Parts: sequence; structure tokens; C-alpha cells
Amino acid sequence: MKDFILTDSDVVYLDNHLLVVNKPAGVLAQMDKDGNRSIEDAARDWLRHKFNKPGNVFATCAHRLDRPVAGLVIIARTSKALVRMNEIFSQRKIQKIYLAIVGGQPEQYLHLRHWIKKKEDINKVWTYTYERGDAKQADLKYWMLGRSGDHSLVMVRLFTGRHHQIRAQLSLHGTPIAGDLKYGSKSPLSTNPLLYSYAARFEHPVLKELITIKAPLPKGDNWSLFPEPTNEALETAFSATLEP
Repeated sequence: MKDFILTDSDVVYLDNHLLVVNKPAGVLAQMDKDGNRSIEDAARDWLRHKFNKPGNVFATCAHRLDRPVAGLVIIARTSKALVRMNEIFSQRKIQKIYLAIVGGQPEQYLHLRHWIKKKEDINKVWTYTYERGDAKQADLKYWMLGRSGDHSLVMVRLFTGRHHQIRAQLSLHGTPIAGDLKYGSKSPLSTNPLLYSYAARFEHPVLKELITIKAPLPKGDNWSLFPEPTNEALETAFSATLEP
């Protein structure tokens, strides 16, 4: 989507320090080495137009989100906010919740722990069920929210932020994300991973208030197969810890 333009309907949260947008699948979060247009570029254009600001506008992603994955992206509007958001992410003081449509037979609830090694040359990760020195520990928990035919909707709480973590862990577990061809999906539902960055909770980097941000459910027939997650289900995921 090299011509992607951010619109008001894509904006989920806005204040003087942060802009949170709903990134479509296929749009880069940050500019790549080839200079392709990213959500940062679109955000700068939107802010420039909204606030009538000529010249340069500060708008930098505080984290990554894979190009084929849709959902929330947190963008810092000031260098101060960016430094503090980077600290929040590095210290794992943010709770991130994803939705995924998966194949296989997921359990009602499960904690997955694997070790992940990134292969830079092919932009993919190897995932292991045992600890090894060249791999990093990866933890997530998921809850099954509903089933339709051969697919299920799961809510995922990330505890570590490894490259392709959710995609790789769910695949190794035998429940690949529908449409994720890179990690073994054979689902006919989609050719893009049906993974969605759904919600986040963290202390505001400047205001120091706890904020919760939730994106609207994705549009499209695949997501309409399942009911919207309840507030109770979301709070269960937010309150989960690594302990059993």
C-alpha cells in the first residue's frame, strides 16, 4: 500500500504526546531500506493537515508491527514521549493483547513457552521447545473465545516481544494463524495472517495515568464469524501473569 493515506477513522487515540492508529495489513510500521511509505509517513501527513503544521512533523513508532499484520500502532509525537515509550517497552511495562484466527484444535486456555532464534537472511524465526544458548525465551498465554468450522478465535497476551513470536509459537503448537503461509497455514480463509493487534494498557509516558486503548474489530467476513470479545475476557488477559 505505497499510496496509503491515514484518515480520521484510522485514529484510535490522540493527545499532545501520542497518536495511536489502526494500521491496515500490508502497510509498513516504519520505513524500510527501500524507502517504502510507512504508517509513520502517513501519520506525519495526517498530523500536518489536521493541525495545519507546515514543515517537519515528529511522529515515530514506539514499536514494530509486522507488515502483514493489522491493528494498533503507538506513535510518539514528541522525542520525550518516544524515549519514555521505549523504556516502557524495554522494561515490559506494557500489556499487549492480540486476536488471532487459527486452525487446529486450540485448548480453552494455554501458556506457551518456547525459545526463538531469528534468521535475518530469510526474515523468519526457528522455534524450539527446549532452552538453547542462541535462542531467546518467548512466553505468551492464549484463551479460546469461539469456534466456527475448522477455525477458532483466540485472544493472546504477550509477555515477551520476540520477532514473529505469536506466529511462530502458535504454528509450532499445531494451531497456525489462518493465512500465515510463512508459518505453515493451509487455511483457505486468507493469504495474509489473520492476526490483529487489538488492545494495549500502559502508564502514559507523560501524564503518568494508566490508559487502556482498544481497536475496533476488523471488518470482513472472516472476523464476523466470531462474536466480539467481552470486557470480562479482555480483563482476564490484561490481569494474567507469567505465574500459573
